[in-house]
Amino acid sequence: MTKLILILFFVTSPLWAQNEEISEPIEVSETPIQEVTAEEKVVEETPEASAPEPEPEIVSPPVANVETPTMTTEIPVEEKDFNPRESHWFNVFGFESLKYKAPFSFTGVKETFTPRNQELWGGRLGFGGEIYLGLGLVTTTKVEGYYVGTLFSQVLNAGPDDVDEEFAFSKKTGQVFGVDATQTLGFMFEMKTKNPFMDEWSYLMVEPYVEYGVGKGWAQSRLNYHYDTGPTGTQEDYRISVRDDLVNTRVGGGINFTSRSGYFLFLKTYVNRYDVTQRKIRTYVKPNGGGATTSSDTEKDVRINPVTTFALGGGYKF
Repeated sequence: MTKLILILFFVTSPLWAQNEEISEPIEVSETPIQEVTAEEKVVEETPEASAPEPEPEIVSPPVANVETPTMTTEIPVEEKDFNPRESHWFNVFGFESLKYKAPFSFTGVKETFTPRNQELWGGRLGFGGEIYLGLGLVTTTKVEGYYVGTLFSQVLNAGPDDVDEEFAFSKKTGQVFGVDATQTLGFMFEMKTKNPFMDEWSYLMVEPYVEYGVGKGWAQSRLNYHYDTGPTGTQEDYRISVRDDLVNTRVGGGINFTSRSGYFLFLKTYVNRYDVTQRKIRTYVKPNGGGATTSSDTEKDVRINPVTTFALGGGYKF
């Protein structure tokens, strides 16, 4: 037993000497040990990555300044109606008819011509201004140009049953045109009426008025007559051309119907008093069995009867 103890002593003695060397005091840093989290550990283990580049800014193309419709609870305000009791400019057009007397004069075998009225149809176009005077009174000043003429200018006299007539015809034409300046005075009042095209009621301004105008005009009248029944039969011709220089004064009246939108319709009649300051006449006459003659004449201050005109039209006030 003593022998076993000695063996253990000699074996363990070097270890004791080594432990004595290690047992010397070791300086310990006072720096606290930081705990490393799992996420930091992963970052430490991964290679150092460069800082992420900023994403490029997306620039959208310019957009037109378009207002986006939005819901609103505001009640829309209706536009103001046309107010007829204010001053306005206006344009006007119309259709009219008159009878102008042409100085035809010829006595023939087939037909005889005497001074007669020619039915003339045409139109009128004008522009002017309207002034509201108050208390329903209104006055207008306008300038108009007009033209009226014949619609049917040729009548054939020869018939297929008359074998002796080789050729015969008469052709009459006429026209009057000019420019007028007109002044009117009227009184307007409002009337409620039913629309004839739609089942609704509307308001119209009714304006009866009187007018007076002066102007300058021209009139032309022509007649071409020929009758021939062969070498031994009746042969006659009559051609006449008349040109009148006119000074016109007119007096009349009418009525306007104006809607709330500014459109209006008128009906009127007036009397033209034409003064023919100069009349030029050229004629060619060949009576049956006689020779042909040509003449030219000029007349001054010719008086003609007053001419009545009827007109229908409309326009727009603004």
